Amino acid sequence: MIISVVVPALNEEKYIAKCLSSLRAQTYPRELYEIIVVDNASTDRTAEIARGFGVKVVYEPERGVGRARHRGAEEARGEIIAGTDADAIARPTWLEAIARAFRSDQALGAATGPIALHDGNRLQCWWARHVYNGVTRLCHTVGRGVINGNNFAVRTRDYWRVGGFNTSLLSAEDMDLGVRLSAVTRTIYSPKMVMYVSARRVREGYGTILLGSSKQYVRVVILGRPPVGKEFVQIR
Repeated sequence: MIISVVVPALNEEKYIAKCLSSLRAQTYPRELYEIIVVDNASTDRTAEIARGFGVKVVYEPERGVGRARHRGAEEARGEIIAGTDADAIARPTWLEAIARAFRSDQALGAATGPIALHDGNRLQCWWARHVYNGVTRLCHTVGRGVINGNNFAVRTRDYWRVGGFNTSLLSAEDMDLGVRLSAVTRTIYSPKMVMYVSARRVREGYGTILLGSSKQYVRVVILGRPPVGKEFVQIR
C-alpha cells in the first residue's frame, strides 16, 4: 500500500527540516511512501531545504492552506493521501499505523488521530491532550467525522469522490472535508496515529485564528452548515 504524504509549507525554513527528518525516519518501508512538499509561494529557503531531503517539491502560487493541500493531492500517486503541517514531527510509527488501519478495513475512507505538542507549556499541552483530542474523538462518536489537517489520512478514491479540499476556504478546510467524507464513507479516530505539533501559533499571537476556527467548528460540526467561504464544494 503506497501512501502519499502531503506537507503544505509557507515560509517554514525554521521548522521543515525537523518535519521531513521525522517523515524520512518512519518504520514503514521507504519504498512504500512518497513525501510531497507544496511550496505555497514561500519567500524564504523552504523549498531549497525540502529539496535537500530528496522529496518531491511542487509550487502553488495561490496562497491558502486548503489550496496547498489540494495541490499536493493532485500530485499524489498513492492509494492513501496522508497530511500534516510543516512544523509537525511525526511519531516513527505514524505511517505504519495508517497503513494498518486501512488494510484491516477496506470500507474505511478516512482517519485522523491525536496530537501532542512538542514545544508547548503545561497548560497548552493539557489543552491539546484533553480538550482538542477529546472533542475530535467525540465528533467521530456522534457521526460527525471531522479530520485534523495536521494529522489525517484519506483513501484517494474517497478524496476525489467528495471533490477534495474546498480551496476557497481560508480556515476549517479540514473540518469541512471530514464532514463531507463522513457522509459517504466510514471515518475513524485512531489513537495510534499520533502526531507531535507546534504551539508556536499561540505564541505568535494567533488567538483570532483559534476564535475563528471555533466559530467554524460550531457552524460545520454542530449546526451542520457549510463553512463560511466563497464557495462550498458539493459532494459529487
